[in-house]
Amino acid sequence: MPEPSPKVDQQRVLGRGSYSSGPVGSLPDGLIEHPPTYPRGPSAWRGLAVILGVAAGIGFLAHRVETGEDERVTKLGRVEVTARLVERPEQFPQLGAYRYTYVLKYEVVTVHRQDPEKKYRLRPGDLVFVGHYKPWLPRSQIRDADWGNDPLGGKLDQFVVGEGHRMALDYELQDLAPSGALDYCYPPNTNRFFALWTNPTTL
Repeated sequence: MPEPSPKVDQQRVLGRGSYSSGPVGSLPDGLIEHPPTYPRGPSAWRGLAVILGVAAGIGFLAHRVETGEDERVTKLGRVEVTARLVERPEQFPQLGAYRYTYVLKYEVVTVHRQDPEKKYRLRPGDLVFVGHYKPWLPRSQIRDADWGNDPLGGKLDQFVVGEGHRMALDYELQDLAPSGALDYCYPPNTNRFFALWTNPTTL
């Protein structure tokens, strides 16, 4: 009489947390084998809400309004405007140690303070020609012994066509430019100012 085959024991998953040892291919009476279960992932609505939240945060940062306002720009000079830079040279002239003022063309967007002496009455859309001292440098680095101890500068790092600048301006340009001005703008002698303080701003 042949000997019975040895029984091979193997753990079989019977249900969540239930195990049994027994011959392969057999289960105890009354038990049904279940496939393993896994935690459910986030619902589609929750995923959509997360995506929309991230998109809204990115949009807020991209469109955050920068007014350019600070305690300097609102007090210095006799005129204060936000204006769009219309044009600038591809490269400012390299004239050795000559620390010149360069005149740039702007279009006025907002007039924050009108000239109290009413010599220059500005409106949105007007063109103004603004002299910036040492324009190749960030505004925070331009004050020197030629200018003296009075405030001069701002937060603007570089001049980019199309961007907005909030500026505290004064006149007359030729009297205020510490080492003379390079002025290639036309028409001459029209709405010429010297920038005492220049901050970046969104338009």
